[in-house]
Amino acid sequence: MDMGDNIGGGSSGDSTFILGELLKQKAEGWVVTLADREAAETAFRSGVGQPFDHKVGGKTDTLHGDPVQVRGKIKSLHDGKYVETEVRHGGTRYYEMGYTAVIEVEGSTRDLPSLLLLTTERSSPNSLHQLINCGVYPQRQKILVVKGAIAPRAAYEPMASRIIEVDTPGATAVNPSRFTYHHVRRPLFGLD
Repeated sequence: MDMGDNIGGGSSGDSTFILGELLKQKAEGWVVTLADREAAETAFRSGVGQPFDHKVGGKTDTLHGDPVQVRGKIKSLHDGKYVETEVRHGGTRYYEMGYTAVIEVEGSTRDLPSLLLLTTERSSPNSLHQLINCGVYPQRQKILVVKGAIAPRAAYEPMASRIIEVDTPGATAVNPSRFTYHHVRRPLFGLD
């Protein structure tokens, strides 16, 4: 769970800290969803099966990392609309994450693809159908990165072997030491 980029908490949805680390470590079988209109539109202009070599994420502000270079091929393109069949997050049934491009990242294999979903809109990961709708089967992947803290649990906990809460920087970081406070009365619980 990318705690510093919790979309439900109002974050940008384009943090690159975990994506950058997955690429650096040459991890296999992962899925990351990023809200990056420019990169998604580039993929749509290119088309399915075409190469993808573009900087993604980290474009909204300076809190969520720098853009990361991603190479691969455009696996599929989607309208980003999906239906949640279970009672989730306030009972919402219909979701839209905007046009969505699935990028099969360089180094992927048929058995362990590393996939980047680029969306034109931020969309809280409250449903596995966010992935399934795009042809991604979560149970086949080794690592699923979700940008949230609480809401994704109902969907992801039943199928995950474990949940790792990652203390990432960002607008919704849970570690108070990641922020600079200017007008705080001391002592204050959590800071002192």
